[in-house]
Amino acid sequence: MKKLVCKDKEICTVYFADNFKDRLLGYMFRKKPHYEAILFKPCNSIHTFFMRFNLDVLFLDEDMVVLKKIEGLRRGKIAYQKNAHYVIETEEGMLEEIRVGDRIDIM
Repeated sequence: MKKLVCKDKEICTVYFADNFKDRLLGYMFRKKPHYEAILFKPCNSIHTFFMRFNLDVLFLDEDMVVLKKIEGLRRGKIAYQKNAHYVIETEEGMLEEIRVGDRIDIM
């Protein structure tokens, strides 16, 4: 696991969903998150079907700059961002300090 860093501050640990199964399942069917954050690559859309908790979501470009931020995305929704290359999902409330335009580092 790696660390998600923004403005020289460590935010959380990140799990890379880089195989079919992990990308398909993400947080689905979980009562609570099994990872602090999940990074999906390549990805420009997500859904929250079969989720049991709300999510905070970041859509990032190829340079890891935040294009769009959604806080408290409820169950049963779809979210999309044209030109996004990465998506980061966390449990609601973990990404409060991050803003659109911020650059994310994964270390």
